[in-house]
Amino acid sequence: MKISLKGPADKYLSPVKNIFLMIVLPFLSFYCMEYFVRDPWDEKWGIKLSLLIINACFFELLNLMLLFLTGRLRWSIRIEAVLMCFLGLLEYYVQRFRGKPILPWDIFSVGTAASVANNYDYSLDKRAITAIVCFVIIIALAQLADLKITGIRKDKKVLAVRLAGFLLSTAVMFPYAAFCQSETTIKKYKVYDKLFTPTTMTWRDGIAFAFVYELQFMQAKLPEGYSQAEAKKTIEEYAVQASETQGELPNIIVVMNEAFSDPQVLAPFETNEDYMPFIHSLQADAENTISGYMNTSIVGGNTPNTEFEFLTGNTLAFLPEGCIPYQQFVNSKTDSMANYLKSLGYNTLAMHPYKATGWDRNRVYPLLGFDEMHFVDYFESKNPKYIRDYISDESLYKAIEEEYEKNNENSDAPFFSFNVTMQNHSEYSGKYDNFTPDITIDGIEGDKLITRYLSLEKISDEAFKDMVEYFEKADEKTIIVFFGDHQPSDYVVEPVWNLAGKKGSDLSFSEMIDRYRVPFIIWANYDIEEASGVEISANFLGNLTLKAAGVPLDPYRSFLEDFSKKYPVLSSIHVTDAQGNDSSVDEMSAGGNLKDYEKMQYYELFDDKDNYE
Repeated sequence: MKISLKGPADKYLSPVKNIFLMIVLPFLSFYCMEYFVRDPWDEKWGIKLSLLIINACFFELLNLMLLFLTGRLRWSIRIEAVLMCFLGLLEYYVQRFRGKPILPWDIFSVGTAASVANNYDYSLDKRAITAIVCFVIIIALAQLADLKITGIRKDKKVLAVRLAGFLLSTAVMFPYAAFCQSETTIKKYKVYDKLFTPTTMTWRDGIAFAFVYELQFMQAKLPEGYSQAEAKKTIEEYAVQASETQGELPNIIVVMNEAFSDPQVLAPFETNEDYMPFIHSLQADAENTISGYMNTSIVGGNTPNTEFEFLTGNTLAFLPEGCIPYQQFVNSKTDSMANYLKSLGYNTLAMHPYKATGWDRNRVYPLLGFDEMHFVDYFESKNPKYIRDYISDESLYKAIEEEYEKNNENSDAPFFSFNVTMQNHSEYSGKYDNFTPDITIDGIEGDKLITRYLSLEKISDEAFKDMVEYFEKADEKTIIVFFGDHQPSDYVVEPVWNLAGKKGSDLSFSEMIDRYRVPFIIWANYDIEEASGVEISANFLGNLTLKAAGVPLDPYRSFLEDFSKKYPVLSSIHVTDAQGNDSSVDEMSAGGNLKDYEKMQYYELFDDKDNYE
């Protein structure tokens, strides 16, 4: 067996040429993939030389693997170029639509992403077109490579050498990953490792390095000093303190409204008319209403994470950055508001006017304790109203009213309904016969995504008002909870920042916190204690709901209640203490202030399965 070099160049120049192409073209693939989202050598957002080399090594190793796999250098370069062009383009769209880069656990979300893929604008800017053209040039230049791994005769030795080379080059990827994830590497090369800002991390460290680094967070880590026995003992102590249910239990209706937020928290602006007059009226010390702002752990996407935090009381602060707990961690019956209320005699229903398989909801909802589930097929049978391409909030609210009436006819049990809307889902471009934007912003000319977004919110506000007016007349005590799951992506709200002379890429820590605040409302058709201006996080909003409804807290939620008195806001983004001071999660964790919650959450989510098997 031998490695033969065939081509137009003589026997001296050909090896030099092939080595040159083997090094340079994979490096150019690396550069072009990065160029889809920014120039990796940019003075502000570029990658420093040491990390640039580390990223390039990944592409060289990959090319080596493909060389042994195909036996042809020109094909290993071409395959790598095509693959990286596709991944670069994917990264370009993901960052554009979601505001965050591709993360390792996004593989669990491919089905959900595909289900809404036709609702986005896939036009390319000059940078993306330039990157694609450069990839085409790389593919063409690969024709110059004439290195082949062949033998004097076709025998098993050639295949054995290629297989050994492929396995060896693949095996090298493991120490490469360990090197990228090493604390020594992080410190020595001053790697940006702030997981709560994955876009900045990807831009500063490089797409390949950041992705490999994040692989280690696919699984939740065991908290330092964790003891299952101690956690169980704490739960048992809270169980002793738990109070019994007293009085009539009200119906509880929860609406998590897709992408609903108030961009005024980012910067002030004036509109031709109020885009959410009813919500604003409820926030202004309305009777029998608790209102304020809920701090989320997500922005621009990953809707089920807010569901997870609200329903379980758990926080993403102690889980891998960017993870989807529904798809990664909810694999057996799990403690949640639905399971708890069902134990108190509630009938439980979840509704979402879209595909059942989105974020695995059809698998997860029964594990969380929902007796019934209704998805898009249920709504389509009722001839729903559409806004753009999505079933309207109005149609969902009408379904809630119908299910409430059916529950009253068929059962004496109270009604718990958890509902996720779809009307305001991005993308916000495009022309529609059933939607005409009517909100304008002073100082912003033309038809912008932000004005379309606000126009959709106005429609949501009107529909929510109609539902509240319906339940005002209901005989049974009913509490309605309303909140958004996250703010829209950066490219939607950028004009709001621009009006204030700011850019989304230059936010301070306090301004970044505002990026995760959405309005919440707890309204009742009977007397409850009012409050306004409440700052809370999604994981504690469930507790506030149960307390407003007069439902006693279970042991875990009793623990959360005590913790929230010290830290009323805890998201994956920040922590706010009882005095209103904001800190990063890393800073508070380093001081040991969050340790008890982290341990109890680990027990609740991963170890406490005695009653949930």
